[in-house]
Amino acid sequence: MKYDLTTKVDQCLIEQWLSTQENRHIATGHVGTHLDTYEKSVIPLDYIMCPGILWDVSDIAEDREISLSDIENIHIPEHAFLFIHTGRIEKEKYGTADYFRDHPQLSNELIQWLTNQPLRFLGIDCSGIRRGKEHEPADRLLEKNGIYVIENLSGLNQLLDIDVFKVYTLWFDDPVATGLQCKVVVDTGIPT
Repeated sequence: MKYDLTTKVDQCLIEQWLSTQENRHIATGHVGTHLDTYEKSVIPLDYIMCPGILWDVSDIAEDREISLSDIENIHIPEHAFLFIHTGRIEKEKYGTADYFRDHPQLSNELIQWLTNQPLRFLGIDCSGIRRGKEHEPADRLLEKNGIYVIENLSGLNQLLDIDVFKVYTLWFDDPVATGLQCKVVVDTGIPT
């Protein structure tokens, strides 16, 4: 069975937000599901397919930062795509003020720990792994370690009871934009 985890975005919402942005071209890449590339590193083609794992933190994500102590016996396979299910996009509609306001975030200690894990992608179902001015530095830290953050994923709740799956991630390179729109598809290997 295949699941498209790419968030569908209302075109009117996109146009409304873009009209408030100074640099429309750069801002366009940060709408909906996208991959942040602040360092403008070249993403290897090997990253297109990788094993996926899901970490469900939806029970704690609204109360406090998600911390390193919340991880117990998590095994991250080599070259993995780690999905973090906060439940945010299921509770608040993408594009609304409530979706972006005080979204769940990972602790700095956890982000630092993740830099040493065998990851390719870190995907989350909210608008970032840190808020405000801390958003970009956190993404840059991971990117410098070959890990790319993908934000605004949807449908992660469909993976809650699935242990093994492959992830296909496609993106369009852009020499200027710091956000690359992308498509993320999970294949469970189970026929539909």
